[in-house]
Amino acid sequence: AERFERRVREPHAEWRYRILAAAGLASVPMAWAEHAVALVISDAPEPQRTLSEAFLVAAAIEETGKVLCLYLLTRSFLAPRTRYGGFLYALHAATGFAIVENVMMMLDVPDFTVFTVRFVLRAYMASPMHLLAGGVVGYVWARRRFDRGVLGLSGGLAFAIVIHGSYNALLLAVERLPASHTDLVAVCAIVAIAVPLGGVVLLRYLAARLREDDARDGRGERGESARSPRTAVA
Repeated sequence: AERFERRVREPHAEWRYRILAAAGLASVPMAWAEHAVALVISDAPEPQRTLSEAFLVAAAIEETGKVLCLYLLTRSFLAPRTRYGGFLYALHAATGFAIVENVMMMLDVPDFTVFTVRFVLRAYMASPMHLLAGGVVGYVWARRRFDRGVLGLSGGLAFAIVIHGSYNALLLAVERLPASHTDLVAVCAIVAIAVPLGGVVLLRYLAARLREDDARDGRGERGESARSPRTAVA
């Protein structure tokens, strides 16, 4: 992505890192909001409590925060000038949040074994999942902005919440299902592992599609649109 961006000369490339930093800083108030909502639903019966934790406490709050950072920092002339530029912006928002969340999760560990297990799970499962959700947001946002797609940031947010919430629900199911449901636990674990791995493949495909369309329109090498970009619609 970095090598390609040097070729496309995205006009406001430096804003990638501002979005990354903003999403990282926003993870702190997001954590406060998650804690508050978790207290509200703590007495709910199962499976309502698990589903609420998966889709509301984590997915909805975190993905909404990332999309808000993306929207507020790419208004007017700071908006991406290429499809792939918008895709990169969304990936950086997801990366900024994932970095801070991972550090916070690694601070409170009782021993080295737990640290190692958590490190592997965060690095190879949670981080790719965040990138998958961010990439889907960036893809539908780019399609809306440049190709009059039906969905925009709001539609991308809905997809991101479904992806994030489903992943969380699978992990919580592995943790909370009774011991008698060993087969179901195994299925949930396998699907949870497949989500981030399949997400990496999907991200590469989506990025290739956007780069091809940018090159077709003459955006890929110049970074400047041959025609004025359409007004961004969230």
